[in-house]
Amino acid sequence: MTDHNIKSIHPVESIRGQITLPGDKSLSHRALIFAAIAKGSSKIRHLNIGADALSTIACLQKLGVSFQLGKFTVDVESPGLAGLKNPSDGILNCGNSGTTVRLMAGLLAGCEQMNLSMIGDASLSKRPMRRIIDPLKKMGADISSENGTLPLVIRGTKLKGIQYQLPVASAQVKSCVLLAGLSAQGKTFVEETLPSRNHTETMMKMFRIPIFRNKNIISVHTLRRPIPGFEYSVPGDPSSAAYWVAAALMIPKSRLLLRKVSLNPTRTGYIKLLRSCGADIQIADEKKGLEPSGDLIVRSSTLKAFHIRSKQVPNLIDEIPLLALIAAVCKGKSTIRGAKELRYKECDRISATVEMLRNIGVEVEEFDDGMDIVGGNPVAGGDVYAHGDHRIAMTASIAGLVAQSPVRVRGWSTVDISYPDFYNILERISKS
Repeated sequence: MTDHNIKSIHPVESIRGQITLPGDKSLSHRALIFAAIAKGSSKIRHLNIGADALSTIACLQKLGVSFQLGKFTVDVESPGLAGLKNPSDGILNCGNSGTTVRLMAGLLAGCEQMNLSMIGDASLSKRPMRRIIDPLKKMGADISSENGTLPLVIRGTKLKGIQYQLPVASAQVKSCVLLAGLSAQGKTFVEETLPSRNHTETMMKMFRIPIFRNKNIISVHTLRRPIPGFEYSVPGDPSSAAYWVAAALMIPKSRLLLRKVSLNPTRTGYIKLLRSCGADIQIADEKKGLEPSGDLIVRSSTLKAFHIRSKQVPNLIDEIPLLALIAAVCKGKSTIRGAKELRYKECDRISATVEMLRNIGVEVEEFDDGMDIVGGNPVAGGDVYAHGDHRIAMTASIAGLVAQSPVRVRGWSTVDISYPDFYNILERISKS
């Protein structure tokens, strides 16, 4: 009997072409949530339509927000933050999306009409939620969990502003507290020791929600009046772009043009790192602003080994498994440290990445917070299990393009979480 969830990726001699990326996943979640906060009609263009963003839509629908999904646009009609209703069955299912549960928990904790449970799939139900429970309780939230994981029980109540220092660099935790601050009495301050993705803050600025930054401290005020509906176009996802960047760099005689990619500096750490290692990555047609974007032109390059330290990790967090694969073709030993947060993603991404590399013939040593990769030897090919993680599946698939023999990806369909069109694109550029 054929296992339909195994996909064999074969090596190619070169790749060429143009790619339009899916809308950025992080920005898509936030655009949807701010469209729910807004009162009236909003229009979102180029939304990411992966399973994670659809989980956010499904939750918001149960809260009384209406969505009309077109081919390239999503029309949203919302009663505004104060008009959200409690789901009729008292349940919000967040699927596999950590962003959905953590941001929505902050949004809803101060809505006094809420009395609900937040649940998710088996993978999400293992991920740590105490990191949002603790600051929300400090704000006065009535939020509970039996063991620090899902389900979360939220009974909306009056919140008060707090001063909170993030124990780990996390855009999700930061966003949770800032969104809760919109319903809290007084000011809410969030201090981050290392910068993390700033999409929530930039979007608040775009929609004229009072938010301020003083060095590494961000503050929000109570939202006194509803924000009006808006139109917003989501730029291409730089984390999705990274897979094609990696393929073009590693495969000889390759050139790719990636259109309208988000160039937010909190998301492009991998481009900076790879350029420092000799990568030929050019930026064209750059659009400035709160959320800058532009085209990436990538050509095959000879790369040298690199070293990632803890202060770099927040801006590389999604790309580390892929960077570990790139390290396999770099001459010398590359090191990754300070990335223990990867153990709490869709799977334990440190152990899954190490397992993947070993299975395809790469010499790698695992550490509690990272790994060492010895590069410069041929990537052999072999079997890789995705562990239900879209980033492991996509990284293994790129490995198949550069290996000596095929890479068989078990559980490949998990890429639908963020990039449903990934394998169609892979096939197209491989034939160019």
